[in-house]
Amino acid sequence: MATGTISLGLAVAHSPRIAFPDKILPTWKDLVAAMRGAGEALRTNAPDAVVLVSTHWVTSFNIYADAAPRHTGTLTAQECPDLLRAIPYDFPGDPALAEAIVAEGKAQNLPAIAFHEPTHMLDYGTVIPMSYLVPDATMPVVPIPVCLMSDVSECLKLGGAIRSAIAKSGKRVAVISSSAFAHNLVRGPETWPTEEEQGLDKHFIGLLMDHRTAPTARAIFTSFANRAKYEMGGRAIATLMGALGDDFDGRLLGYGPSSGSGNPVIVFEPVAGAKAAA
Repeated sequence: MATGTISLGLAVAHSPRIAFPDKILPTWKDLVAAMRGAGEALRTNAPDAVVLVSTHWVTSFNIYADAAPRHTGTLTAQECPDLLRAIPYDFPGDPALAEAIVAEGKAQNLPAIAFHEPTHMLDYGTVIPMSYLVPDATMPVVPIPVCLMSDVSECLKLGGAIRSAIAKSGKRVAVISSSAFAHNLVRGPETWPTEEEQGLDKHFIGLLMDHRTAPTARAIFTSFANRAKYEMGGRAIATLMGALGDDFDGRLLGYGPSSGSGNPVIVFEPVAGAKAAA
């Protein structure tokens, strides 16, 4: 069997304010343009499947992979049912890849579980990005949550398990983090992070996007995540970092606000000659 590869990495936004492109206010036009650019990059890359880690699917003790052959349902978000209500979604899954990720996680002593439950409703951290990335809903996706009991170290380990599973799958797979960076929320959707928080984001993103400084980004991540209050402690971002390792360089497509949070959109492409999922 051919060795699988991580063909692309993405860090994407999921603010409810960008859920409906035809109703976007000027504050979020640049962020919407960045998300559309990320979608173009993903569709041009044309992976066999995507693995998407969302900060709005939160579990307590276990790490899950949704192994449904198809994800279909109607989303009304508990957090903001007035903004995100009765949104239908329907796109394919990849049960074999989900099961492989769980198998690799268990081999590394992670409390990983694969499940297929038709009544499971996907979160808006998954549905909103997928509407931009794959508007025709044809690309299989494996949704992954963030687990409250996982620290950054365990999330990096989960990323490594995802990387190993992809390598053994023989598939080309994109790995996606759906997460804000700075996340000190306030009332007022148009509010940007503080200057200090934006500075922390800018510095960390610069380290993250250069494969030569990716080890430094991982080493300092916990302190940055704590200081800027990264969304869900940075768990989704850490999982992406663990999957990508030192083999990717990034391009920042945009950075926008949402109620005091900082939302970058980054495309990570393999460094020439790197074995992206070795």
